[in-house]
Amino acid sequence: MRLALPLLATTLALAACPGRGSDSDTDAITTTTTTATTDTTATTTDTTATTTTTTTASTDPTAPTTALTGGDVVPCEDRLPPAGSPCAVEGEVCQQGDDLCVEFVGATCEAGAWVHFTNQPGAECEDGDCDPSNPPLEGDPCAVEGASCSTDCSDQCSFCNAWVCSEGAWQRVEVFPEPCLECEALCDLVIVPMCAGGPPDPAACVAGCEESKAGACKAEFSDLRACAGEQPTFTCDAAERPLVAGCEDPFAAFYACSMP
Repeated sequence: MRLALPLLATTLALAACPGRGSDSDTDAITTTTTTATTDTTATTTDTTATTTTTTTASTDPTAPTTALTGGDVVPCEDRLPPAGSPCAVEGEVCQQGDDLCVEFVGATCEAGAWVHFTNQPGAECEDGDCDPSNPPLEGDPCAVEGASCSTDCSDQCSFCNAWVCSEGAWQRVEVFPEPCLECEALCDLVIVPMCAGGPPDPAACVAGCEESKAGACKAEFSDLRACAGEQPTFTCDAAERPLVAGCEDPFAAFYACSMP
């Protein structure tokens, strides 16, 4: 009976060992679960890092682009940018002219691209225009600063009325004639060299002079008289026609017009 009790105690003790082993297994499982959780956290961290890198790259452009073309910006400089080319400043206007009373082509920056437009002079630009056949009065309004208007000023030997647009109003300017000899005084000198191609006498010269002053070649004849001045010295040219030294061009123009 005494021997049986120790054996029973040993048996009970061994029966209790599996229970202790189960506790250790549970602890191991718990540890493994914790490790898995740590790995999951690491995976989440890596994913976040990848997303951040992608976002940074998409917001870091390396060159100016536009939504429409994606090309390099074309600035407004000496030449008008091509229509449809990229621009940078919304609403910017590019034009080579600044006189709104003159037709010209310009460009505006709209939605990232240059759009061409044509400036058409408005109705206000037509107000105050000068009609030489019906000249304005002094002080009448005008539109284009510096514009001029005149009656027929082709005769340099006669007075001429002109108007200049100054500070928004027409100002009258009187153009004085050049010092030109009248026909009688001029012809007294023309016949001196007795050119074969010139007038034969003073009377014929005066008649031809008066006709030239009012004829189709009056502008060329006035240029000739204005160049000759008040004390001309006549000689004969190669064609034996009267000529004043230093006035070869206006004399040639008159002869080409009157004797083609």
